[in-house]
Amino acid sequence: MSIAGRLQKTPLSLYVHWPYCTFLCKFCAFSKARVPQQGIDHSRITRALIRELQTVLAPHKHDKQLRSIYFGGGTPSLSLPRHVGQIIEQANMLVPLATDAEITLESNPTLAETSKMREFRAAGVTRCSIGVQTLNDQTLARMGRLHTGADGLEAVDRAREVFPGKVTFDMIFGFSGQTLQQWENELNQALNHADKHLSVYQLTVEPGTPLFRDRRANRVLLPADDVQTQMYESAVEICRERGFRHYEVSSYSAQPDAESKHNKGYWLGQQYLGVGPSAHSRFVHPGSGLRMAAVRIPDTARWMQACEKNGHGTAKETVISDTAAMQEMVVFGLRMIDGIADSRFQIVSGGRSLDEYLCMDKVHQFAEQGYLVWSQMSGIGHLAPTERGLQVIDSILVDILPEEQA
Repeated sequence: MSIAGRLQKTPLSLYVHWPYCTFLCKFCAFSKARVPQQGIDHSRITRALIRELQTVLAPHKHDKQLRSIYFGGGTPSLSLPRHVGQIIEQANMLVPLATDAEITLESNPTLAETSKMREFRAAGVTRCSIGVQTLNDQTLARMGRLHTGADGLEAVDRAREVFPGKVTFDMIFGFSGQTLQQWENELNQALNHADKHLSVYQLTVEPGTPLFRDRRANRVLLPADDVQTQMYESAVEICRERGFRHYEVSSYSAQPDAESKHNKGYWLGQQYLGVGPSAHSRFVHPGSGLRMAAVRIPDTARWMQACEKNGHGTAKETVISDTAAMQEMVVFGLRMIDGIADSRFQIVSGGRSLDEYLCMDKVHQFAEQGYLVWSQMSGIGHLAPTERGLQVIDSILVDILPEEQA
């Protein structure tokens, strides 16, 4: 079977980007738009999403199932549950949902949004992701968030009643003024309310954000690098003690079936299609068999106009080279503690093995230092990071990828 043929057999996922936010967080670099003064035109954006969905999904309807749908943003919990249901229904009509499909919706922990959880469940959502971020009320206010720490915990509790076993939430460390002890206390308190999954992120200062400007002007002072390293290590240890496996750089799960199917699709190099402003796609073109990457127009108004005129808001579509596909497979595969095997890598490499592609002297060096584990059984190679390696995987990748791609 050809590379394209093998890729076409990988599962397919759908990402739906809802751009609107009632407030703009100081640290957020995702594509977003403040709710217009006249309010959201729910009908118009839903029509645009469905129009684009019809355009991009229709070519895949003959030999595919949808493994997952993810409503991200922005703040998709601001949408109307009936419209979310219409999008799910339309997707299912074009490419049938797998019987165990995961359908996730991101939610802010404000009362107005958490009160709609049962309606979202009735509309077809099966999993809820809540942006708790921190339990410190002063930090939440400084970052532009409208909820309190207590609101965040209450939202998790409410979600667990509606989506038992299918609730996740985000926590962030490294805020200005935060100490190691404060972070540990926050995480332990949050874990008292946790379901079976959570994500833990280090605060990143992205160019173009208000936080970036504040830091450049010395208006905020973040914890020192060594303190943030301790915060990361502490999170790993605390979550482990509480029964959560660190299965990906930022992801923790209490059991295998609670791991995010949608996000694992990205890390495993599977196909996904994105609709909505700024949404990205990676897929095999059903006609040409070429591996393709696409990105939609980031500006919400221009994206809607394009969908209404052309049936989609694609800004750019490019062919993914063999070189780029191999690099992506390694980069994303090594975000997971389980790593990557030759069998998966060869989906994109045309039969080339990991030890033929990677700088193996560097791989062996990192393995000796306790950052990587390299093994071979019956000639099949497997590479995985250790817990220590996962923490610094970006710097490891620079050394083990072929020089022209690092």
